[in-house]
Amino acid sequence: MALAAAAVDDPGAMAEAVTWMLVSPNNRPLGRAGRTFDSLAASRDAVQSLRDGFSALRSTVAAVETSGHWMWRVDLAGAVVGISGRSYLRARECHYNLARFLEAVPAAVVAAGTRSVRGGRPPAPNHGGDTAALTARPAPRGARTRAQDVPAPGARPRFT
Repeated sequence: MALAAAAVDDPGAMAEAVTWMLVSPNNRPLGRAGRTFDSLAASRDAVQSLRDGFSALRSTVAAVETSGHWMWRVDLAGAVVGISGRSYLRARECHYNLARFLEAVPAAVVAAGTRSVRGGRPPAPNHGGDTAALTARPAPRGARTRAQDVPAPGARPRFT
């Protein structure tokens, strides 16, 4: 779980919000919540809902028209529940990282405590005019990850 600074109505004030991130065993972000929550309990409930509804998840991969970069999102019952933590230059990288996120969700443990993260997030892909939605598909045959992205044997991803 992570504490993020969230904007409030007063332009000079900031309030804390809670969100979740799924990180690999070597602490690389795999994805994060599609929104922030008012409490740690609500964020933990969102993680549990994501796991409980795992078989009903629908994913979307889209290119952001303004930048040409690729992002993914995961929906459950019409609500965005997870988004990519970054954008990707190539569609195959985006699909590959979406698959890594989906593989990690059922196996991940919920870490105790919280960590601090920067406020703000990249724009989530939507069905509006600035994205081109695609159907998610597996990474191309032979797609590889960099050596430092490979976790130690037996290590498990975790929600932080």
